[in-house]
Amino acid sequence: MYTKYNEKINLNYLRIFNAIFQAKSTTIAAKKLGITQSAVSQTLAKLRRFSGDRLFYLVNNELAPTQLAITINEGLHEYIQMIDNLLLPKIFFEPEHFDGELTIAVSSVFLESFASELTSSMMFESLPNAKINITTWTDSTMKDIIEGRVHMGINFHPLDTPQAIRSIPLTQSHGTIVAKKGHPWIDNGMLQADFNHYPLGGCLLPGKLENESFIQDSSFTNFTLKYRSASMSVLNCLAKHSDMLAITDTLSASVCHDDMVCIQPRWLNAMLPNRINHALYYLEKNHHVPLYSFSCEVVKKVIENKLSEVLAHTIITD
Repeated sequence: MYTKYNEKINLNYLRIFNAIFQAKSTTIAAKKLGITQSAVSQTLAKLRRFSGDRLFYLVNNELAPTQLAITINEGLHEYIQMIDNLLLPKIFFEPEHFDGELTIAVSSVFLESFASELTSSMMFESLPNAKINITTWTDSTMKDIIEGRVHMGINFHPLDTPQAIRSIPLTQSHGTIVAKKGHPWIDNGMLQADFNHYPLGGCLLPGKLENESFIQDSSFTNFTLKYRSASMSVLNCLAKHSDMLAITDTLSASVCHDDMVCIQPRWLNAMLPNRINHALYYLEKNHHVPLYSFSCEVVKKVIENKLSEVLAHTIITD
């Protein structure tokens, strides 16, 4: 029997299905797609008739997928984005006119260090018409990137990532010691041999195990960290009111006030477990999408400017 085209399953139906799957709500899906909730519900009804399956059922005020819906949606989000990328050539990308939604997951260390610069550069200057959501990097961020809930993330590099996610190292991090002015270690010449005579604090890397820190390595077996924190503000406060020496990275040290001293000993960086960078993370398939390459340049410039400010007030020693 002949079936009219508008009664068949078409790409638009699948796009709406994917939006429902991601949002777990017909109302939120409609808002993201810029159509009415009625249109989304009508499409879902057609898909249910076509498949002979409920596809979604209500659980705690959210739409949960059936097994068939999970099967249908596997890889669907990526295919839709691939098609969108083909239909959106680079020459049509104009940052000042981009009015889409962009969700960025930022490690707590980075968010603490350059929140104002990131928001002013990304939100108000580079992408003035975009709808930008800034969230904190968590253990589920990699999954959120793969499933489309987060578009890009900012964190340290290297991190273990799935093959579907690309990491772009932007700027190199250096080991930095933060101490209060007049600290006896500074006054006595900042010698490596005297370093472990004082209580030490270390900056935790978000996304890694709790017992790992920025300087966690066999080379540091003689150094016992008394304090660990993902917040440099906490370490800075401890160092300000005690003889603690806080070991962190360059960018994190930017939160320190004028009454603190930043030192970069070459021996410290020689002992770091790996070359550590600040990096941007996003789906591998988006590598040639202009929005992502543009965002890399914006974030890199923001970090470079921040690092220059820190370096201007840092003591470099042997």
